[in-house]
Amino acid sequence: MGKTDLRVVKTLSQIDRSLLDSLRSCPFQKITVDMLCKNALINRSTFYKYYLDKYDLLDKYIDRTLDDFRKNINVEFINAEPSNIHNICYIKNFEAALTYISGKREEYQILWNASIDRQIFNEMNRIVHDNILTTLKPFARRTDENEKYADLYAHLFASDMMSLVRWWFKYYDTVRMKDVEKIMTENMHYGMFRTFKKWTEKEA
Repeated sequence: MGKTDLRVVKTLSQIDRSLLDSLRSCPFQKITVDMLCKNALINRSTFYKYYLDKYDLLDKYIDRTLDDFRKNINVEFINAEPSNIHNICYIKNFEAALTYISGKREEYQILWNASIDRQIFNEMNRIVHDNILTTLKPFARRTDENEKYADLYAHLFASDMMSLVRWWFKYYDTVRMKDVEKIMTENMHYGMFRTFKKWTEKEA
């Protein structure tokens, strides 16, 4: 029975949901296969049909999650100039990334806060960094020097973007996606310090 079978898809989805629900309230070390099976409404033989143990489940779940994140975070806006960062093509590009991330908000927050060995937020930060370097237009003259600074600024942009997303999730009920887009584009257009002053000193 292939994994495209709807019954298999449903079963795997139940296992994933059980893992997330368990991670929300329990350190991974205390989670058992019996607990996962009970929450997923499956028996142990069904679980072991797809996974070796709970560690195999966690690693495969995280790897799938990060692979999807990598595929859906298009950072083409990194090639904008300060004068055209507000162009609709870049706004739509960033908006698509935020829409995808927003749909995964609950899942990401659970993984970021879970008591597990891997630091998922940091891994996502690294993915954005790598996507930025891959997306950058080729330098007119590629040297070790400009490659070095490209690496630095890719780290800074990735950290800015992911910190902004994490902040947005914290204030999700009161901060609109349009506000997040505006902060990001203003950071790129005016620079972070000027944008910081604008948003912190504005009247309520």
